[in-house]
Amino acid sequence: MKKYLSLVLAALLIVGVLAGCGEQGNTQAPDNSSAPIRAQATLPADGSFTSEEYEKLLALRFDGYEEMTVAEFRDRVGATTDTKEYTSLFERLSQSVALQDMKDTDEAAAFLFYTLMPLTDENWQTKAFNGAAITEADTSAILEYGYTLTIADENTLTIREYNAAQKGITDGLQAFLSGKAAAELQDEAAMQTAIGNEIATLTKSWGSEKLEITIEYVFRCENPPDGTPNDNDTPAPNTETRQSEYGTKEDYQSLLALKTPDYASMSVADFNAKLLAWANEDFSRMERIDADMLCNDFQVSFSEEELAFIRLTVFLSGTENGEFVQSNYTGDPMVAPAYQESLPQKVDKSNEKAPMWCDFGYRFLYHIANQETLTVGERDRCIGGMITAVEKFWNDTTLDDLLTMTKDDVISCLNSLAAEYSTDDIVITISAEHVHFDHTEERPELP
Repeated sequence: MKKYLSLVLAALLIVGVLAGCGEQGNTQAPDNSSAPIRAQATLPADGSFTSEEYEKLLALRFDGYEEMTVAEFRDRVGATTDTKEYTSLFERLSQSVALQDMKDTDEAAAFLFYTLMPLTDENWQTKAFNGAAITEADTSAILEYGYTLTIADENTLTIREYNAAQKGITDGLQAFLSGKAAAELQDEAAMQTAIGNEIATLTKSWGSEKLEITIEYVFRCENPPDGTPNDNDTPAPNTETRQSEYGTKEDYQSLLALKTPDYASMSVADFNAKLLAWANEDFSRMERIDADMLCNDFQVSFSEEELAFIRLTVFLSGTENGEFVQSNYTGDPMVAPAYQESLPQKVDKSNEKAPMWCDFGYRFLYHIANQETLTVGERDRCIGGMITAVEKFWNDTTLDDLLTMTKDDVISCLNSLAAEYSTDDIVITISAEHVHFDHTEERPELP
């Protein structure tokens, strides 16, 4: 399975926390104009805010706010929001899954999540963001990245400069990847050099004495140079460069010690605490195991049961712990954990002049009502069942049938599966903007 950057960013998140960082968002922020937005902005669909409440939040987008320094903006917001009502609004803002889903497609939500929340948080000086650049230049390549902004001088750095750095990094990496031909993308060594040079350029262009920038990344390109699909629609070997050594037998022995006979009946809260304590004992072994899982490349043999424990149970609990650590660091409520996957492209090249293809990727959030009462086994059954069901849909649906489907058809199917694998204790949600489904328009008529 290909998880976009979940494992790497989980590791980066903990590193960031230890270094004084916090995570915010996961893709680029749309450009913000300086014109204020009032109540006409789109309300989150879950009804988490009334129009009056939402207007109060957006009223913090003061006229000319982008020309303010960070210090001036923070002072202005602080003076305006020193009330119980605003305290409640900020708490609900951080908990609104629907609004978070809008932050990359709606400029009002982008302001709230990319400007207001990061700069008014208790630990506002350093914030981490992440995203992904994707290209389909006759191959399937993805550049996943995490970048950290550290404000060195809030008295001279303006909001416009802060926003521009975010957009400059995300737009720059996407433009860089989009400008590469398939042959270039397949040259791993050259790509690693080129990415490093591009990151150095972006860091120099958007960083300054007022704003320090660091960027981490993972790059992979899946299809072979001739574009021939692999047998049985399985993904080609990863070409990403490992950021860590292989996990050792001792590393996995220590991790599998958590697989006690009763682990599935433990509460999610108790098991996650044990996993977090294990990670804190030796961060380097966690990095090695994370790299193995990300690359699906193990040098240690496991039973199927052990591998399922590592790939599902440990992965889900690690993701949840990342959100837990983030919440403890920032003081914000814990954000719902997410799962992302890009499934192998389906291709039919029987017609060389007009090959047929279909791409599919998705992301879902899941909300746990109470980690103290939900068991690990029940969580794994729900989330693991959802993942397996989506893979079955993709594997069992022929390319001919997929070519007749629309993105709405696929979203409807995913929502049905989400409802099937949700319970009162764990709810799975999928937003349209987090589903990628694309294919050739139609199969050509046979002569």
